[in-house]
Amino acid sequence: MKANIEHTDKKRIVIVGGGLGGLELAFKLVDDDYQVVLIDKNNYHQFPPLIYQVASGGLEPSSISFPFRRLFQGKKDFSSVWQRQSR
Repeated sequence: MKANIEHTDKKRIVIVGGGLGGLELAFKLVDDDYQVVLIDKNNYHQFPPLIYQVASGGLEPSSISFPFRRLFQGKKDFSSVWQRQSR
């Protein structure tokens, strides 16, 4: 997989997985002196415990699924990389 990630003088931290743990770490590191690269098979984070609420019409799908670009909007040293697994 090849990604266009800007080279900086900051140390690069690569986080594999955009789940709750990966996002928490990324949020803590993105404003420090690191370049954060988040790798996931999707370009969004989804909160599965609330899927039943969407299925029953209680919530909109956009309430439990957030694109990484929106979560880290305005963060200069953040990049996300995703690649669908081939079947």
